[in-house]
Amino acid sequence: MQANFKDYYQILQVHHDASPDVIKAAYRKLCSLYHPDTSRNEQQTTRMMEINEAYRVLGDPDKRTEYQRAWLERFRQRSNHVISAIHPPQGMAYDSAQNILDQFFHALYTKNWDSAYGCLTLEDQERISRNQFFAWREAVSGCFEMQDYRIQKYRSYNRCRIGEVVYEQVAEYAVLVSDLDLQTSQVSQSTTHKYAAYDGVSWKVCLGVKSVKQATMKFKLMAERRKNFDPLSLYESAVSKTDPLTGLLSEQGFYDEAMREVARHKRYHNPLSLVVFQVHCKNREREIPCLCRCASVIKSTCRITDIVARISDNQILCLLTETTESQALDATQKFVNNIKLRQTEPFSLNAGVMQYKGTVAIEDAVFAACSDASREGNTLWISENGTI
Repeated sequence: MQANFKDYYQILQVHHDASPDVIKAAYRKLCSLYHPDTSRNEQQTTRMMEINEAYRVLGDPDKRTEYQRAWLERFRQRSNHVISAIHPPQGMAYDSAQNILDQFFHALYTKNWDSAYGCLTLEDQERISRNQFFAWREAVSGCFEMQDYRIQKYRSYNRCRIGEVVYEQVAEYAVLVSDLDLQTSQVSQSTTHKYAAYDGVSWKVCLGVKSVKQATMKFKLMAERRKNFDPLSLYESAVSKTDPLTGLLSEQGFYDEAMREVARHKRYHNPLSLVVFQVHCKNREREIPCLCRCASVIKSTCRITDIVARISDNQILCLLTETTESQALDATQKFVNNIKLRQTEPFSLNAGVMQYKGTVAIEDAVFAACSDASREGNTLWISENGTI
């Protein structure tokens, strides 16, 4: 293998399995950073030449296929002759990252704080003592009791900064957690993002926080205040974030969840797309049952990282994470196909699809997507026999 072999994937900062849309988006982003028009720095000009060279290869399907063979061969040769202290061995890939995260959450589920603390990175253990960690988890368990959890791979990173530490390899997971509110006896679900980092020896769970003292105090105060709570106001607050008819998020609940994804989009430039479905039934009395059936199908078809809400009387809104507009169109067809399988009566289904670019507020993007779904040209007519 040639000594001057260039890793075009590394130059464009994309995964070797990245789709053409992701590669194109990465190229455009790098162009905005390193284009000679933005600076007369000679180093930036050289960097831009490398970026153009990489995109000429990876942006061409035939050239990329030929390059991929050489890249894989290079990767295999490097793996056979180089053992790096910062990369996990072949048998300790991302399965090990998920295993340590599963071990961590199982320890939280069984209230084995000592085992959970042992899953943390050394950096976290230096910042947070064992007693501080125990006090934090005891405070949380005084308000909520974990009922179940589900872990799903989200993204992986090279040289990723979490808090003040840069890790060579980081795996990010979306964790769907079911918690029992000990005050109301209600079970709720929430999705949280957790990180596993490779420390040179093994994968560890990375909290990435300087202290848990504030969180500990928060849950202790919450438990204290709950001794004299108003059940009615608490119930109204919970219901306001959930649509009682469909079980989806309400409009308020949607924006509470969506703002976190918008913040992630601004930080990592990961693609986000909006899909709005509008249900219309000629028999208006049957419109709500049709809407609920569609909501159930869409919710079961979505990934746990996606956000689904009832946005108006007859519209269902989906925020699809890590999804480009073309991928959102494919997902929309998947939703429709699954709805067809559950169809029991005729109704019309409109769809509005758009990728969120971050140039406008999320509220404005939602309004635009809802308007698209209301247009007659975006109607998918579902007949009595289920054909479109």
